[in-house]
Formats: sequence, structure tokens, C-alpha cells
Amino acid sequence: MTIATPGTTPQAPEAEPVGASRIGQVLSGRYRISALLGEGGMGSVFLAEHIHMKKRFAVKLLHPEMAGNEEVVARFRREAQAAAHVEHPNVVAASDFGQTDDGAFFLVLEYVDGTSLRDALGAGAFPAARALRIIRQVALALERAHAFGIVHRDLKPENVMLVRKENEADFVKVLDFGVARFDPNAERGDGQQPLTRVGTVIGTPEYMAPEQALGERVGPGSDLYAVGVILYELLAGMHPFEGDTMAMMSKHIIAPIPPFRERAANVDVPAAVEAVVMRLLQKDVQARHANARALVVAIDEAAAMSGLDAGGAPPVSERMRMTKAPDVPSAAIVPSAVVDAGAASAATRAAALAAVLRSRLEPLVRSLRSGELYAMLPTRARVAIAAGAPLLILFVVLTVILARRAAPPLPPAGLSPASSRSSARDPSERQTATADAIRAAAVKGPAAVEALAAEFPADPAVLRELALAYDSAGRTADALRAVRLAASADRDTLPPDLVRIVVRAASKPDSSDEAFGLLQDSLGAEGIDALIDLAGRKDVPPITRARASKVLTDPGLRATASPATGVLLDLVAAPTCEARRELLSRAREQADARALAPLRALRIRRGCGSRGRHDCNACLRADGALEQTIDAIEARVRN
Repeated sequence: MTIATPGTTPQAPEAEPVGASRIGQVLSGRYRISALLGEGGMGSVFLAEHIHMKKRFAVKLLHPEMAGNEEVVARFRREAQAAAHVEHPNVVAASDFGQTDDGAFFLVLEYVDGTSLRDALGAGAFPAARALRIIRQVALALERAHAFGIVHRDLKPENVMLVRKENEADFVKVLDFGVARFDPNAERGDGQQPLTRVGTVIGTPEYMAPEQALGERVGPGSDLYAVGVILYELLAGMHPFEGDTMAMMSKHIIAPIPPFRERAANVDVPAAVEAVVMRLLQKDVQARHANARALVVAIDEAAAMSGLDAGGAPPVSERMRMTKAPDVPSAAIVPSAVVDAGAASAATRAAALAAVLRSRLEPLVRSLRSGELYAMLPTRARVAIAAGAPLLILFVVLTVILARRAAPPLPPAGLSPASSRSSARDPSERQTATADAIRAAAVKGPAAVEALAAEFPADPAVLRELALAYDSAGRTADALRAVRLAASADRDTLPPDLVRIVVRAASKPDSSDEAFGLLQDSLGAEGIDALIDLAGRKDVPPITRARASKVLTDPGLRATASPATGVLLDLVAAPTCEARRELLSRAREQADARALAPLRALRIRRGCGSRGRHDCNACLRADGALEQTIDAIEARVRN
């Protein structure tokens, strides 16, 4: 539930808050409402006092008319259950849940009298030591929540409170589990089914992990990404990205994270601390820290390497204790996925190989790290050991991908691999069929076109007709193999109808791997344009859009992108105003209509600074270069 606060949703002077009528009431015979703390569209938050214990509580109260909204009530119950189950010093505790006489549901929470992290950020960037102490406590709270299968899904500075406790001025309290999700597979979860389906986007765009922005299922790693955004903001005094809601979501999905020296040159962030932030903000959830406990360890090690006090770090033996990693699929099962070139794309096989290597290397690393010798090593040595296995896996995976891209394509059914390869090697020996022969074979069907393709195995026109014939007959796998061979024979003149075959196949579960492999590896600029189209289409399954968006984050694709597509990708990924300004001249000459939307968004004069009130793109205003670029592209599109 989003609660309106002073300064964010001002009320008209004459309008009395809906919750004002509750002041003085006693809920459930024991909680006397004394003040209204905040109000939103679904309910209000009150300060209340237990009439017997004389203890103050915060009470969230849904408006009575919300009692009939099953989803709202279900989320309210989930918040109560999440807060009640976690039971951690750094989490706001829930102590009661009930319903008033007029049907309104209420939740009684620990009252926290402190300052939100958002308000604290108003004073600017935090010293690295203070930022690490705060985030370390958030990680400890998440470790406890994740152990119960609870994923917060909406971590942001507004949901982190700083209170004074004894000698600690920044004691953390994580609150608002209103959109939390219970993982039914968690060892200690409650077995409840999720309230949202895959494809539904829940959370705050500025802090969404890429998978969350794409509507995919979220997990603990999604919370860690949000923690990374918060830590970046604490250290830099500003968010890593600029822009409106849609711009933020797209940048989380595809834009690289700007280094601190580019985003906030005036702050001093130790290299070891920046490394922690950048790992938290990896696009691939598997590349982030394994879990919240691993993040705590990383913070302690970065603080030690930087000479900082991260606050209450436990002994070395405890810091080296990692939460048990999830079981890795047996290596005896995975290799078939690695070598099956006809059924999986290069990316799929690389991921499978990574799983095999991880299953071999991670037990060795864990075994080493559990020994007494590891605890006696210097911090730098421990970091090197921890990083060694992932680097080795990355090296092998990249080798597999490069080897796969260099491999010759598979011929379609009915063609000889040897003959197709020999024709491809020597273009001077290629022979072509007559147009009449191609038309005659097309009328007869796939078998006739196969026979013609066997006679002219390197003729792009014959291979095009073969792909169309297979596609018309519903033989999608054969059609894709024919497209691959056609692209190998003459990628420069690949007909649009062959690209459409691949795009349609990308939405089908049994052909998506091969189709995406073609779009990435074999279709050049046309493939990248098709991926951009897939990422934005509403008539394909969400999982297809999500996969296309993820593929577009691969830096290797830029080398084969068309000039217009390259400008579009670079424009979206540009981390600073100066970087965007440098792209304007290219955009004026090369961009197409697709670049107009992101360019027009740069006209917005707000979105930066701790409150989002400053102009993110002031450097574009001085000489009218932005408007000149937009005008030039609009004129080219009209003509």
C-alpha cells in the first residue's frame, strides 16, 4: 500500500482526510487511534496506543470499501504474514491483524520513530562506511526473510527507516511487505500460491531488477538488485539512471551501470566497494551474489580491504560461513544439451556447459573455503579464490559461444552437409536455378523443392523457396534450418519473408531456441531489428518479449547492427547527458523513426537529483542540438 506523505500528494485545504474520522476510535477493544500518520487510496496509517499496555503502535487500516476487493485483502494478509514470520531486529514486526465492526481490515505494526532513508538522502551522498553499515543491516533483514521464502519486491529508500538505538544512530528497520511474495518452494515457506502471474510487473520502476521489469518471476536475487540500486544511490547521492518511469525500466533491462567516476565524479568510492555494487547490479541474476549472506560477507571483505568500519562484523569463521547453495543439476544429464546443436541455441548450450562446470568447481571452492587454512589467508587471497571459479566458467563459456558462431550452419533436411559446405566455400562455383524451375517446384510442394535444393544447394532463391515450403507445410524446424542455410549463402539479400518465419517460430516453445539462435547468430542486422520488434510487440507471449529484451543486452550484437539500430541501442544505453549529446550527430544522419520516442523523452526537464527536480539533460539545451536532431529525423521519416 502506498501512503501519501506531506509534500508528495498535497490535499486541498478544505478537504478533510478520510481517515480523520477514525481518530479517537478503539479498534478491537484495545487500540485507541490517536493520530493520522498518512493516507492513500486504499487505506490509512495511524498512530495508536494499546489501552492496557500503554504502548504505541502503527496501525494500517484499509478503507471499508476495500473489504470486497479480494486481491487487496489478500495482499494485506500477506503483508501481515510476512512481517509476522520474519522476526528480525532489522524488520518492522507485526503483532496483530483483524477486522473492525464496519468491515475494515487492520494490521498492527511496531511503531518506528525515525527517519526514512529517502529523507536522509536529502543531505547528499553518504560516506562509504555509513552506506555499508546501513546496507549490511538491510542484507541481514533479507537473509531472514528469504529463509522463509519471502521476497520483498519493493525495496527502496522509502521502505528503509533509520532509528537511534542505544549507541547506533543508523539502526535499520525494513518495512512495507505489502507486495511481498511467498516462494512455495522455500524450505520454510508457508506453501501459499503467488498472487501474481508471470508477466505482471509489481514494484517501483526505479529499483526494479531486469527480470522484475520484464514481468518474469522474481526471487531473492531481485531484492539484491534493489539493494544494489539503493547502495549506489547512497554512495553517489543520485540514482544510477535518469528518466521517466518507462525510461527507468528500459535502462534497468539493457543499459550498462555507469561507474561512479562518470555519474558522480566528486564522490570517493573505494574500488572494492564499487565492485560489490556492480556485482549486485548485474543484469543476469546468476551473476549477482548468491544470496543475502554472501552479500554480508562481500561487504565485510570490501570494508576490510578499504579500511572501513562496516559495523559489527562477526568473527572470520562466521563471515566465511555461506548459506548452502542450491543443488546443481547432475553433470551426467546436462552434456546432451551442450552437444545437441540441432535442438538448442548457442546461448542455451553455453548456459548448460556453465552448469556443468559450476557443478564441478563450486564444491571445490566451498570445500576450500570451509577449511582452517582459508580463514588464515589474507583478505586479498580469499577474494581471489572466490573470484577464480566464476572467471574460469566465464572463459570457457565465451570460448564455446565464439566457437559456435564460427561453426558452419546445419543444412535443412534433404541436403548434403558436404555439398552445402563446399558450395559455400567457393562462391565462384555456385550455380543457380531458373525462375521457372523454382516456380514449378514450389507448386508441387516441399518434396519437389527439396530435390531442386539438392541440385542447387547454394542458390539463395531455391533455399528461400524451400524455407517457405516447409513453413507452409507446418515443418517449422526444417524451415528454420533452411533459413539458416539461406543466410549463410547470401546474408546481404535475406528476404523479409524469411525473417518473418523466424520471428513466428520464436514465439513457439518447441522452436524458440533455434529461432533465437538464428536471430542472434545468423541474420545480421535483420536479426537485431527483428529482436527489437519482438521486444516491443504486444501480440507475442510475455516470455518471448522478455527473452528478446535480454538478448539485446549482449554487447556483441552491436557489431552486426544496422546504423539506425546501433544508434537506437546506444541512445537507450547512454549513461550521461554528455554521452547522449555525442550521439546526436549520428542520430541526425542515421536514426529512423524508432529513435524519436527516446529522443523526445529527453525534452523532460526533471528526474535528477535526490528529489528528481533537476534537469537530467541540461547539456542538450544550449545550442538546440536536440530539437535539430528530432526535426531531421521527422523530416526523413515523412519523406
